[in-house]
Amino acid sequence: MLGKFLLTAAVIVLAFYVIRQRAESAGDAARRGADAPRGGDSDSARGPTALFARRNLIQLAAGVVVVTMLVGSALTLLQGWERGRDIITVEVANPITGAVERFEARRTDVGEQTIRTLDGRRIRVSEVERIIIRDDP
Repeated sequence: MLGKFLLTAAVIVLAFYVIRQRAESAGDAARRGADAPRGGDSDSARGPTALFARRNLIQLAAGVVVVTMLVGSALTLLQGWERGRDIITVEVANPITGAVERFEARRTDVGEQTIRTLDGRRIRVSEVERIIIRDDP
């Protein structure tokens, strides 16, 4: 959850920075049109290399954000897949007879009314029976 928050904050900060840079460059262009350049510290006085350096910095930052998002998404998908492949103990309890049967299954193979065990058996649970999932090995 914290990772999602930090990623969202990074995207917002980057978007704010890009919008601010565009507004400044539009303001510089308007000033250049109204006044002749006086040779100060503006980007136009230093030439086009400063503009390219700033653009490259922004592109690099955007690339880092995109790569970070892709890696984060891939890790999230990988963790979900690994969690689904976990082997868990499933108990089917019948409250009428008090019998409890234990099975081993993968987490993704346990549904609301059916269980597919590791040895390939498909077990359908009646509405009276309860499915108890044990995470501990």
